[in-house]
Amino acid sequence: MIDSHAHLSYPEIKNNLDEKLRLAKLADISHIVTISTNASDVVENIEIANKYENVFASIGIHPSHFDDNYDLNEMAEMSKMEKVIGIGEVGLDYHYLDEFPKESQLKLFQDMLSLSNKTDLPYIFHSRECFDDIFDIIAEYPIKSAVFHCYTDNLENAKRILDLGFYISFSGIISFKKSEDLRDVAKYVPNDRFLIETDCPYLTPVPYRGKPNEPAFVSLVAECIAEIRQTTILEISEITTQNFFQLFSKAKTFMEMKK
Repeated sequence: MIDSHAHLSYPEIKNNLDEKLRLAKLADISHIVTISTNASDVVENIEIANKYENVFASIGIHPSHFDDNYDLNEMAEMSKMEKVIGIGEVGLDYHYLDEFPKESQLKLFQDMLSLSNKTDLPYIFHSRECFDDIFDIIAEYPIKSAVFHCYTDNLENAKRILDLGFYISFSGIISFKKSEDLRDVAKYVPNDRFLIETDCPYLTPVPYRGKPNEPAFVSLVAECIAEIRQTTILEISEITTQNFFQLFSKAKTFMEMKK
C-alpha cells in the first residue's frame, strides 16, 4: 500500500528517516509521498525523494505559510523534476483566522492555483472550514485532477468533491472515536475515488494515538476502512494503490521508466 501524504522533512521523522522507512517497508508500504508545506522544505523534500527510490515529493505552500518568500517561476521549473508528482499541500484553513488572515491565505492560494497553467500535475488540497470558498476559487482555474487530503468534513461536501471528479484521502482520524460522520463518508465514497495517508508525524491512528505518527501506520488506516466497508485490507490496499497511480500518473511513468 501507499502513504499518499507524509511529511518526511519534519524533525520527528527526518531525524530517524532510515529507520522509519525500514519499518514502513516491513509493513508493506511500497511508496510514500513527502509533502511540502513551506518554501524551505520544498527543496528538502525534493532532496529526500531523490535519495530514496520509493519516495516521491510534492511542491507547494500551506495556507499557514502565506508570508513565505516563494518564486512561482522557480516552482514551475521544480514541477518538471522527475520525482515531483503533485502540487501541494495548498488550500485554505479558516480554523485560526486571527493567526492566519483570510485575505493573505486567499492571495497565496490563488498564486498556487496559477501554477495550473504551467503544469498538469494534480493538486493536493488542504481544506478546513472553508469549503464554499475553496470550491468557488478552484472553479476559476484549469485544474484537471486533485485530492482533498485528510478529509474531515461531511458527506455533502464529499459529494461535491466527487462531482468534480476529484479524490478524497483518509487519515488516522478515521479511527478516532468521535469520527462517526467521517466513517459514513468512507462507507459512501466509490472504490475508484479514495486514497489513504498518515499525514505523519500527526494524526496517529488508534491504537497508537498520542504518539508520533509514521508511514508504517498507514496500514492501520487501511485496516479501519476495510472494517467500515466490510472488506479485506488486501482489497483496500489494491484499490488505493491503483487510485494513487491513476491520480499521480507521473509516479507510474517514473516507475515504468526505471524497469
